[in-house]
Formats: sequence, C-alpha cells, structure tokens
Amino acid sequence: MTMNKQELIRQLAEETGFKERQVRLMIDCFIRKTMAAVAADQMMVLQNFGTFRSVWQVERPGRNPKTGEPKTILSRYTVKFRPGNAILKALNDDK
Repeated sequence: MTMNKQELIRQLAEETGFKERQVRLMIDCFIRKTMAAVAADQMMVLQNFGTFRSVWQVERPGRNPKTGEPKTILSRYTVKFRPGNAILKALNDDK
C-alpha cells in the first residue's frame, strides 16, 4: 500500500485535531522549505528521521529502459536521503 499526500493530510488532521486545510498548508510549507534548502546546497536535517542533501552526478553512460538503446545521462544535481537511526530501528525492529 502507498500513502499519498492526501492520505497523510487526513491522518495527521485526525490525530492532531487540526483541520485538513491547516495540515495541508503546513505540509506544503515544509516541502517548499526543504526544496529551498536543498537547492541552496544546504542539508535539511530532521533528528531521528533523516537528512536530505543535494549531490552532483557526473555525466555517465546509460540505457533507454524501453528500447535498450545506449544513451548519455547528462550531469545534474539530484537529492539524496539518508535515514536516521530512529527510522532504521523502526524498519528493522520486527525482523
């Protein structure tokens, strides 16, 4: 099962007692601030959850997955997420 943004908003509103539009506003603001920080080459660190950071990827050979045709993947920035200890512990406690 996948949780989408609307489902997250609904669950947070239910748990906190805030209205869904208030929760949506906070999530949208969080997303904008995270994107701005990463775009400014800053790390977004959320204790016990994880860290978002930008990483430069150099040009490299690739392949079109549909046709198998070789293709060059151009240099670009991408975002990496490194999970924190609490989220890793939550993922591995049942195993």
